Amino acid sequence: MDLMSTIAGSMMEGYFPAGWDLAKIDQCMSADPTTITDRQSWWHAGFEPVMCGSVTDFDTMLGHEIALTIKQSRDAGEKLALILPVGPMGMYRWAVYFLKEWGVSCDHVYGFNMDEWSDAEGNTLPATNPGAFQYAMQQAFYGPLGDLTVPENQRHFATPDVLPSYAEKIGELKSAGAKL
Repeated sequence: MDLMSTIAGSMMEGYFPAGWDLAKIDQCMSADPTTITDRQSWWHAGFEPVMCGSVTDFDTMLGHEIALTIKQSRDAGEKLALILPVGPMGMYRWAVYFLKEWGVSCDHVYGFNMDEWSDAEGNTLPATNPGAFQYAMQQAFYGPLGDLTVPENQRHFATPDVLPSYAEKIGELKSAGAKL
């Protein structure tokens, strides 16, 4: 059983964006679970998979990695561009915890959210709507950081007016020596 042979006629048919290569995604997901951590030729040299025994472990460990990356870039005097998901969200509580424990300011961080809910025309929810990903990030990460938070003008959300500028903004940061 695989995605490609079962999607036709299911409730998932037509759900995924037209540009997605579902066969390639299905192929990625078909790897033998016992070999999933075997190094692949296309992996970044610094990438090392870490097994997590539970979702709680995942939240804690990823939160620590986010916070540590922010701290290391601050210690090195580097700007940092982070591409951030909404879902899962548990790691942000831990990132906030570690950053506050260590007293690390995030004024050198530039956040780019991966996605946002939209309708068929690309219209997104207002940032004040509890269903908006921007709202979720404010509640889970940016707000709880308090005085240590990422400046508002360095927070980028996948809205119709901002998303098209992501490539240019990230390119400018990389050209200026920022870590991605």
